[in-house]
Amino acid sequence: MKLLKTIAACMTFAPLALAASGALAEDAKLPDLKGKKLVVYVTFHENEGKALLEGFKKHTNVDYSFLRISAGETVARIQAEKGAPQADIMLGGGAENHEVLKAAGLLEQYKSPVAADIPAYYQDPDGYWAAFYVGPSSIGINKDYWDKDFAPKGLALPKTYEDLLNPAFKGEIVMPDPATSGSAYTLLAGIIQVQGEEKAFEFFKKLRPQVAQYTSSGNKPAQMVGSGEYLIGLNFIHDQLLVKKNGMPMLSIVPEGAAWEIGAISVIKGGPNTESAKAFVDYVLGKEAGDIHSSMTQRLSTRSDVPVPEGATPLDQLPINKDFSFAKAAEGRADFVKKWKALD
Repeated sequence: MKLLKTIAACMTFAPLALAASGALAEDAKLPDLKGKKLVVYVTFHENEGKALLEGFKKHTNVDYSFLRISAGETVARIQAEKGAPQADIMLGGGAENHEVLKAAGLLEQYKSPVAADIPAYYQDPDGYWAAFYVGPSSIGINKDYWDKDFAPKGLALPKTYEDLLNPAFKGEIVMPDPATSGSAYTLLAGIIQVQGEEKAFEFFKKLRPQVAQYTSSGNKPAQMVGSGEYLIGLNFIHDQLLVKKNGMPMLSIVPEGAAWEIGAISVIKGGPNTESAKAFVDYVLGKEAGDIHSSMTQRLSTRSDVPVPEGATPLDQLPINKDFSFAKAAEGRADFVKKWKALD
């Protein structure tokens, strides 16, 4: 937990620290897992999870299966299955989600040899999870919709979360539900850390009438805004950039002091296929998987040898809250979600 509190302050030095260590370690040799299984809970897009699993299968011949559910739902599912775990891996979701599971004793300790290629700032010091991507919260706007119906009214683009309270945006906003979505919980925790708990919940209470729909998953708002169903969506910038990459008129604005995630992978304690799970962690943390994932998702890799995706901006060049504490976000999760639900 102590290291989590220092990640933000140290993140701009992470690439330098890695480069100074000399040549990158080779990816771990993967075992032949023919006849063995692997079950994964995937927290991001289904096709993205499948691409990583197919890459892993190519090297190991493993027989895999997966379920795509949001990060918040994944945490709840693993907690509910603690007596008889049904899966081996939690793939993706912010570190605070993995920290909740670690604190509950539901993760298997595993320090992958490939993690040597990733700065310590992006890993649990006890070896219960390691991050393979990072990304900030962002305000996504349908540029065509804005230019047609809102710019002619002389309105300014929303550049802060407070700007979203403008009556002109009532019914034009879509965001995930912090009770089920890791993306939305990061947003909630981030605003709490900047404004303080009381002011933050006052803000979210005022925001309620502005929001037309709360989605269960974090990536859905970007898709709905990109298609023109809504003007504004709140989620991670990589989901918005992916929509833009697919030809939709998406504009992304990272507000001053925005929260950010470090997306991690962890092994579920007592899962049915621990050998396969540890090998999959090795693969996901490697360069091949990093290249596949970043090119497909627009996410920033925690590896210095994986290029920044075209159209994306390095994290240290964005106006994020460099003091955002993943530890505080994890510790306050149950209480903050309870208070969020009480706003109804």
